[in-house]
Amino acid sequence: MQQDPDLIARSANELVGDLNPQQAEAVQYRGPALLIGAGAGSGKTRVLTRRIAYILSQFGAWPSQILAITFTNKAAAEMRERLAALIGPVAERMWVSTFHSACVRILRRDGKSIGLDPGFSIYDTADCERLVKLIAADLNIDVKRYTPRAILSRISDYKNNLEGWQDKLREQAPDYRPGQRGYQIGNPGNAEALYAVVYAEYQHRLAAANAVDFDDLIGRTVELLRRDPAVADYYRHKFRYILVDEYQDTNHAQYVLVRELAGVDAAKGAPVPADMPYAGREGQAWITVVGDSDQSIYAFRGADIRNIQDFEQDFPNAKTIMLEQNYRSTQTILDAANAVISNNEGRKPKKLWTALGKGEPIVGYAADNAQQEAAWIAGEIARLHGEEAIAYSDMAVMYRANAQSRSLEEALINAGLPYQLVGGTRFYERREIKDAIAYLQAIVNPADDVNMRRILNVPKRGLGARAEAIVVGYADMNAIPFYAAVERLDSIEGVPTRTANQLRAFRDLMDGLRKFAADPANRPSDIVAEVLSKSGLLDELRKSEDPQDASRVENLSQLQSVAAEFEQNTPDATLAGFLETTALVADSDQLPGEGEDSGKVTLMTLHTAKGLEYPVVFLTGMEQGTFPHSRAMEDASELSEERRLAYVGITRAKRRLYVTRAAVRAQWGQANEMMPSQFLDEIPSDLIDWKRREAGVERMRANWSNGGFDDDEFGGWGDDDFGGTTYGGSTYGSSYGSSESASGSSYGSGTRRFGAGAGSRSRGGSAGGSRSGSAGSNGRSGYGSRSYGSSGSSYGYGSGSGSSSRSGRVTTRRVAPKTGGSASSAAPGAPRDNGLNIADFHVGDRITHDMYGLGTVVDTLDKGAKSVITVDFGSAGTKRLMLNRAPIEKL
Repeated sequence: MQQDPDLIARSANELVGDLNPQQAEAVQYRGPALLIGAGAGSGKTRVLTRRIAYILSQFGAWPSQILAITFTNKAAAEMRERLAALIGPVAERMWVSTFHSACVRILRRDGKSIGLDPGFSIYDTADCERLVKLIAADLNIDVKRYTPRAILSRISDYKNNLEGWQDKLREQAPDYRPGQRGYQIGNPGNAEALYAVVYAEYQHRLAAANAVDFDDLIGRTVELLRRDPAVADYYRHKFRYILVDEYQDTNHAQYVLVRELAGVDAAKGAPVPADMPYAGREGQAWITVVGDSDQSIYAFRGADIRNIQDFEQDFPNAKTIMLEQNYRSTQTILDAANAVISNNEGRKPKKLWTALGKGEPIVGYAADNAQQEAAWIAGEIARLHGEEAIAYSDMAVMYRANAQSRSLEEALINAGLPYQLVGGTRFYERREIKDAIAYLQAIVNPADDVNMRRILNVPKRGLGARAEAIVVGYADMNAIPFYAAVERLDSIEGVPTRTANQLRAFRDLMDGLRKFAADPANRPSDIVAEVLSKSGLLDELRKSEDPQDASRVENLSQLQSVAAEFEQNTPDATLAGFLETTALVADSDQLPGEGEDSGKVTLMTLHTAKGLEYPVVFLTGMEQGTFPHSRAMEDASELSEERRLAYVGITRAKRRLYVTRAAVRAQWGQANEMMPSQFLDEIPSDLIDWKRREAGVERMRANWSNGGFDDDEFGGWGDDDFGGTTYGGSTYGSSYGSSESASGSSYGSGTRRFGAGAGSRSRGGSAGGSRSGSAGSNGRSGYGSRSYGSSGSSYGYGSGSGSSSRSGRVTTRRVAPKTGGSASSAAPGAPRDNGLNIADFHVGDRITHDMYGLGTVVDTLDKGAKSVITVDFGSAGTKRLMLNRAPIEKL
């Protein structure tokens, strides 16, 4: 086969000479199916790019025959850069993109056969929610009971599983016809019927607007390949080598898409020579997937870990090569990650190792509360930057849920430390940016009702809900798009004169902008400038006296700069292409590139951190109910996913890892006592250097000797009210002042009140306390937490400057006296040691619990006085119990 003249010839030795044996084997493998099990930091991107270069130079393939799929634009750009360095400018002509970007290209070119015009709009989450709200209003759906976000989540599930709206409607509401007006759902409590009706109407309106959402990009491409044999044959002949990164994160629709593009099922039964040295024009394309089942953390988005676990079953002739040498982290960090993930069952054995040496121990810190945890982290960041000259951009703070960021942000602000928050309000989701982009979308696709209706009265031009309703009514009656009704304004009866004049002005504005955009001489940045000027968006913000509007003007200026940058990087740049780029941006795409110093500490969720790495990482909120999340406590598969998330978090660290927890964390306005995360138990104790092993409240409790509560256990009581006994009828809180760490350093934390109602008092503690309270995901207390009452008085037990704190709480509750002893012999509320010994418990033993009933021991963990047993209580679920505190009896 003749080589592409732009392709740089590379010898096999040049491509594999500096790789380790497993990497070299993966690069050179010849065969129809290859799974590269790439552990964290094992150089998978390097292997993937070298394999592409090897296929081109050694297999004799053409660049156009290769499709490489990544999960983020940033990863795709990095891969293209590496390929350009290896094989020259021909890399720019290859399909190296995300799933969604590849599908957009396919649908723009061939979507007409399934009813998609090439200029279709791509709706983001905000657009989709707006569309669902419009549908809910027309169908008289209670959006408080069925929120647009919940409805969209269900629709997304349907699409990820390739369940069409026709099938769902046939099953649940066969009498409904999309586009039908005045329909009443027979039983509003029938959620499945409601979801089916909204799904059908949602797809109907997307089609009418010539629009798709993100899930459609995958699902409709699968539909296209299945419904149009000519299109399917074109892409199956075009792509002979398909390489997919992060395969463990694929959902069912993406899994099917890969098989359709590769022609796996179409090629079944076709003879393929066993010794074939490359993928021929006929038969199945050669598939290479790269991934790590230990890093599958997106089940909530529909990712199916079985796709990678069952790869060898899906492709019987598949070869699996494991990459275990890590080039990122120290051995201490890897030992911690290996120890945690080894507790997951059903995984392929893999143990990461490195030649980088043991490195420094993991640093642990147990704070009294979330504010003290954040203050200590801020202090440590300041120390690392000041004393060790570690750049702020080399440090990242990671947490399980966005709600945890509040106390961290406050601490960094108070300490004067620069930071960037990833996963907050994204640039393209800001109101003024959404307004500007809605104009651009409406210019490109006038049938886009959602965006056209958004800008009808933005900025305010006297076209309110009444005017919109008049146009909508005419559009519905004539089955035409919203803007088509505006264009037929003169045919609409009963329009007030003032409203008609404003609608004509809007129509003239949009027609003028469309003509300006249609002129080939006007580039995307010119069109953005014209829209901002002629629409009045910029003038309205400039005239405003609201100081926040000044920053909104800067954001609009940034949008024009983004368009100009797009022109510089894109030959033949178009407005539609610019909008496509902005629609496909992910959170992680907004982070600075490798080697680029942002000058800021990065705060992000663990899910966002996937694929990133930092010299210093702080893993926060390591408590039962926080991380692992409370939802995972009674679901083995969810707990396994949480453990994979912990593995991802640990392996983001290159040189130093910190693990921190809070003894008390606020949820829904209540202070909850939190037990240490089981993931901390799973890390060998000799790997962690605890600067403060126990919080003040825990040290105080440990000093109490007898009597008191029997509820201090991992399996927490939540809101179960202890069988009707009120907990916290009178509550005495504690405020935390300075706490002396094991190393002798003193870190301040603000005053903290527990369960203080009206008229509560606080005494002691340090000045400058920060406000408390962060919302959880539901109204229940977290797993492993104990909830304090919301009434009564709160009294602080602070510490003076430089003294060791005795932070704690005292609560009253009716407790039966122990046999042979006095109930008054111990401090009120002191935890009871039930005298049980871990040596007496074994897997399979039967026990009875005062609350959960009969159970079977399924695991034991010898931690001395803090030993833990895991018990399966059947319908009550599996619980982890602190042995010496749990109200249990061995049978």
